[in-house]
Amino acid sequence: MSERVVNLYGRIFLRTELEMVTGLHIGGAAAGLEIGGVDKPVIRNARTNQPYIPGSSLKGKLRSLMEKAYGAPQTFSVNRDVFVHLPESEEQYARYQMIGGIFGTLPERKGFRVSSPTRLAVRDVQLEPNSAAELKLMRADLPFTEIKWEAAIDRVTSAAAPRQIERVPAGAVFGPAELVFSVYVGADEQPTEVAQLFAYVVEALGHLQDDYLGGMGSRGNGQVRLRNLALFAKLVGADGAYGDKKAYVQESLTDLAALDRAQLKQWLINTFK
Repeated sequence: MSERVVNLYGRIFLRTELEMVTGLHIGGAAAGLEIGGVDKPVIRNARTNQPYIPGSSLKGKLRSLMEKAYGAPQTFSVNRDVFVHLPESEEQYARYQMIGGIFGTLPERKGFRVSSPTRLAVRDVQLEPNSAAELKLMRADLPFTEIKWEAAIDRVTSAAAPRQIERVPAGAVFGPAELVFSVYVGADEQPTEVAQLFAYVVEALGHLQDDYLGGMGSRGNGQVRLRNLALFAKLVGADGAYGDKKAYVQESLTDLAALDRAQLKQWLINTFK
């Protein structure tokens, strides 16, 4: 990676709906202190007052799951208690390219420079309109959400310390979620090799379905199911023109399990060769 150069060959788009199998809590700031107020509110769209999934929450969770899956060393301190993986050498970048090469890294880290920008962008995900309408009509504790009571129990006296957790109810659907993978090709890289990294994005989504999204997942929150997937790419031509669209065609992509990984890799190679 001696030469600082990058070319955009195109972008890969994955769109899907996120169905909440259990209640979702992604925390937001409380509007103010009030007696009897919710201890842990959810984040909401300031214009519509509807809860939503921030792209940063979804992307951060996918990155964290991949770091754990591949045992990536936690090399960078975000603050005193939070560490993430950032490559510190060419060898480390190559070994864990499914993390730094997809989710991004610093332009320079301990003298090591990465020649391509962050490839994966994850959009904020709003409530699906039909789901929003259903939640609006629901007799709920708060607009679009429910209150879940929890309590910490003293192990000696059995005294309880109750608290209120705001959640988006199970069955709510967010979408369409959109993940955009830019096929940025740096020095000593090939378009087909870079495009195939997108298969790791699909792998990360599989881990997400088996884990959870948002907070307090070990206590039942945040189980999610992907449904109604769509995949396509937009290419950059030799003349620099952008927008030659190629759809990924498979009979049924009702859920993530229906996505043929081997067929996907071959489509990525054929599209960007």
